[in-house]
Amino acid sequence: MFLLTARRKYIRQILILIVVLTIIVGAVYYFFIPHRYFVMFPIIPAFFLLYGFFNISMFSLAFRMGEGKMVPMFLLNKIIKLFASIFIVILYCLIVRHEIISFIMAFMAYYIPFLIVETAYFVKIEIILKRKKRIK
Repeated sequence: MFLLTARRKYIRQILILIVVLTIIVGAVYYFFIPHRYFVMFPIIPAFFLLYGFFNISMFSLAFRMGEGKMVPMFLLNKIIKLFASIFIVILYCLIVRHEIISFIMAFMAYYIPFLIVETAYFVKIEIILKRKKRIK
């Protein structure tokens, strides 16, 4: 039951974050720097949404394997996310070669808030699990 509730809250949280960030970043591009908008912008929220689903799937797997596996899995997820992000940015730079700085800035506008929210969420989960362990 705990795992199902945690998954629902996490998915809701990332969906809200994606919508809010897309509105903010889209508004900045539309109102302040419309000449910097790039057509491939929707790739960024899609990447973070797909990675969010991957992240919570890995969390579920680690939870089932045992609570001791959660912190290493969290760190592994952060490393995978870092390398996947670098790969996406390099791929964009090599293939598209248009508005590279705008792409990187928009990507970072998503990456940093997601990093903060994911870390805060999983720290909160760890605290809840440690409290439950102490009670038992």
